[in-house]
Amino acid sequence: MKASVLVSLICVALIAVPNLRADDPAHEEHPKVSPEQAILWLQEGNARFLAGKVSHPHEELAQAKETAQKGQHPFATILSCSDSRVPLDVIFDRGIGDIFSIRVAGNVNGEAQAGSIEYGVEHCGTRLCVVLGHTQCGAITAACTGGGHEGNIKRLMYQIEPAVKRTEKATGKKGKEIIEECCRENIFCQIDSLLRSSEILREAVEKKELMIVGAVYHIETGNVEFLGQHPQQAELLKEPVRAVAP
Repeated sequence: MKASVLVSLICVALIAVPNLRADDPAHEEHPKVSPEQAILWLQEGNARFLAGKVSHPHEELAQAKETAQKGQHPFATILSCSDSRVPLDVIFDRGIGDIFSIRVAGNVNGEAQAGSIEYGVEHCGTRLCVVLGHTQCGAITAACTGGGHEGNIKRLMYQIEPAVKRTEKATGKKGKEIIEECCRENIFCQIDSLLRSSEILREAVEKKELMIVGAVYHIETGNVEFLGQHPQQAELLKEPVRAVAP
């Protein structure tokens, strides 16, 4: 995110933090939130986090009770890494019922992850899906440096391997030198996997009922950098549907 854009977002957030209950998607009387509005809410929340001016919306017991009675209506689905340094509700300054969260090491897409995202779109009504990677990712580091062969961790490495190979080819480098580049490549590889493997998500994207974008969380600064949609999305949607790894 450019500095000027970030400053603008922070200023907007500090001058007037919106009444998060008045237009909140966690209430069933409100229509589905557009992808653009959902991104804006995430950016504004991250700007408040960066500025140390968080509003802690929807953290009270009353919100928990209300969502228990009326159900959940999150405004975004996020596939992110399990890393304990990437707490979604904190870095986006959101609360109960706001984000439909799927977390797995390396933010990889498998059958369970794809199914969870489909649930978020089909049953929770989210129109934005964010695949969120982060800097200094342990899973990406292991995949780039030849680690992660123990137990079931090797399944994660298998799903990150395409990103490693693409990064090696693009940079002519290997190992620790490509970790951060591979983080970005892996985000788009997982979006690639979602678009190729899920008929539900493909149809929603084609009908413009869903937007899938990538983003990187910089754990050193707290900033979330949005990367946009997959650059080859149109081409991917023309490819035949294929099964995703479990």
